[in-house]
Amino acid sequence: MDSNSNPVRELELLRDLIVSSVDIVKATITEHQDPQLTLDAIEEHPIFQRENQAVSYALKTIGSAGQMLRALCDPHIYLNDFTYGYHDQTSLLVACQADIPSHLENGPLEIGELANLTNLNGGVLARFLRNLCNSHIFREIEANKFANNSLSVRYKSETWKAIVGHCVDGGRPASCKVWDAMSDPEYKDSTEPTKSPFNIAYNTSLDYFAYTKTVRPEMAERTQRAMGGKAFNLEEFLSLYPWAEQKNAHIVDVGGAIGAATLPILRAFPGLSLTVQDQPESQPLFEKHLTERFSDVVGVSNTRFVSLDFFKECPVHGAEIYFLRHVIHDWPDTEAIRILKTCASAMIQGSKLLICEHMVCPTYHTAGDKESGANSQAAPEPLLANWGNAPTSRLDLQVYTFLNAKQRTRVEYELLAKQAGLELVQVWRNLGDLSIVECQLRRE
Repeated sequence: MDSNSNPVRELELLRDLIVSSVDIVKATITEHQDPQLTLDAIEEHPIFQRENQAVSYALKTIGSAGQMLRALCDPHIYLNDFTYGYHDQTSLLVACQADIPSHLENGPLEIGELANLTNLNGGVLARFLRNLCNSHIFREIEANKFANNSLSVRYKSETWKAIVGHCVDGGRPASCKVWDAMSDPEYKDSTEPTKSPFNIAYNTSLDYFAYTKTVRPEMAERTQRAMGGKAFNLEEFLSLYPWAEQKNAHIVDVGGAIGAATLPILRAFPGLSLTVQDQPESQPLFEKHLTERFSDVVGVSNTRFVSLDFFKECPVHGAEIYFLRHVIHDWPDTEAIRILKTCASAMIQGSKLLICEHMVCPTYHTAGDKESGANSQAAPEPLLANWGNAPTSRLDLQVYTFLNAKQRTRVEYELLAKQAGLELVQVWRNLGDLSIVECQLRRE
């Protein structure tokens, strides 16, 4: 029989991918005598902290194959879940607002106990928690008795709770106005940050940052907590670029908030020095973060904070590395080019500009991505070529909704760099969602 006429060909391919990937994961867990890999655990499993390209590839394959397998099995159930999925976000917001993960820190609790601790109606609270249990966030170990698991426990973090509030409470009202912006003649072709769905939802002519700073400071503070502390997936991030080769380099973290992305670099690679540049209100938070979380770095490396408005001022002049993490994606092209130009004006020959963002990659396979295995960045067929990279697409829609901005492709980064007097040298990628776009001053 022609393989293309096999009615279950894709199911068989998915089965083979999952089985072979599970075997790789099983082998490394056995080799290292790791604990059981289970959602019931509270501590993060060592397999996620270990740098191993083959294991990372296997885990990514399992996740992506699981997405496709679920879509293949029953389209009615799959699409129903997708359509009503906004209730999952609401459930997560409820759990975070009520601080349920912290209340369950010492063990399972009956819903009556949780109701007393949160001053909420227990029957209603249980319904939202049970919905999260369906997605393996929390566990219902017996009737109306809930416990943390390896996923829910992460929401004890103030950063994660702030991200949930930022997205669900702050972002969803704007997301509901996307169609209005897309169909309004004044908005649909605009590239201005003040012509976004957010402006319609919140009835303001100010861009998101100006509005939250002047009108809704509690939203600004939550955004700062959410974005300033996003230092998760450090293993992926620290292995994404050859930091060890940057001997005695000075890093300028432009728009770096509390240094959440760059202070771990200094800790992991002694000999580097750092200047974090951001709005003045970030300085006390940076100093607190530095003292409380990176006391081993204080006094060892040259670490400081300098105030900066990256639209008006140039960063520190003549540094070896200028680092922009999750900055450019917040702005449409005009503003992004202005930021890059201020960086370029501070650079000298030999300086590097590193733009750390999610890069948009195609879902379809091309002739150049047929290679499979741990060193391939494209997924094996029949998976989508970009592994079904929903996080990047969601982030793309997030920045559009808030600021009329976008995530970009490699070609789009090349164009931005050129218009700012820079040239793209290399894109550093691994199996994670992040990329680092390395640029230098354009040579005439």
